[in-house]
Amino acid sequence: MLRLLECALALDKHRNFARAAQHIGVSQPTLTRSIQELERQFGATLFDRSRRGVEPTPFGTIVLNSARRVSLDIAELKREIALLKGLNLGELTIGVGPVVAQTWMGDAVGGLLAKHPMLRLRVLDLDWWDIRDALHERRIDLAIGESQEATEDPDIVVEPLPHRSVCFYCRIGHPLQRLKKVTIRDIGEHPLVAPKLPRRANEFLAEGKATGQLARGGHYFEPRIECQNLDAIIRIVRASDAVSIATAAKLGPIVAAREIALIPFQAPWLRTNYAVIHLRERTLAPAAVAFCAEVAKAERRYNEVALPSQKRTGKSSGPR
Repeated sequence: MLRLLECALALDKHRNFARAAQHIGVSQPTLTRSIQELERQFGATLFDRSRRGVEPTPFGTIVLNSARRVSLDIAELKREIALLKGLNLGELTIGVGPVVAQTWMGDAVGGLLAKHPMLRLRVLDLDWWDIRDALHERRIDLAIGESQEATEDPDIVVEPLPHRSVCFYCRIGHPLQRLKKVTIRDIGEHPLVAPKLPRRANEFLAEGKATGQLARGGHYFEPRIECQNLDAIIRIVRASDAVSIATAAKLGPIVAAREIALIPFQAPWLRTNYAVIHLRERTLAPAAVAFCAEVAKAERRYNEVALPSQKRTGKSSGPR
């Protein structure tokens, strides 16, 4: 139908079949058949043919007026698609876990806006067990966060980000610093202050007397002292015998300033498990694709730093 209307508009402009056909790049017989088909579909004569040329009938005038509006709408639609492809237009809603939101997510959003300042962005704090529902309900376009529960849904794509080491830490002069060999049970003698942790942490932390327990519903491990603010956690640790965990990138400057001490314990399970998460059957908009590229860069810049050397009182040890 759009092509037929285009033929009618060309014929109205040129009022001659030969010139109109040349203008839109078809043969004159093809143009004639197109007008005839349009007239058949509307059940009315749209153009009068005479020696003076071609003129629209009253029926034709109605069709042509509508065709012009359609043509303008199509042109505007093409313009908006072009703007969207060029990232001069568009919206993006991102779900972000609390730890990521407080570390490198701002760099990723800033990097995207520096290149595409006309985008409209919304960044929502989401717990990882809410990500699946938020995606299925179209409340978000994609999410960045703990991937454990998302991997259980076949309708969701999980694109893992690099695993990053996580370290236990405590205040300077903490009793754990006096031990020659620190185990997970030793750490578990002291209150754990931390954000909600993935339920996989329960396998290793639940035996500790003071660490915490699996929350009701089983979505996460609930530390003895739950706090979502990373800076507040550091203050709590500095002022008490509580211990906590964080990535090397978060702890690096604080260790260098001798404000906290690393606990000499490491294990394969002490690592992040973040990913870019989105629906399998929903095509990512250009803004989402561009954002994923910024995520990769921001995550790498933030995390690929080395902890400053610190004198340790013993060797690392796995759980006993």
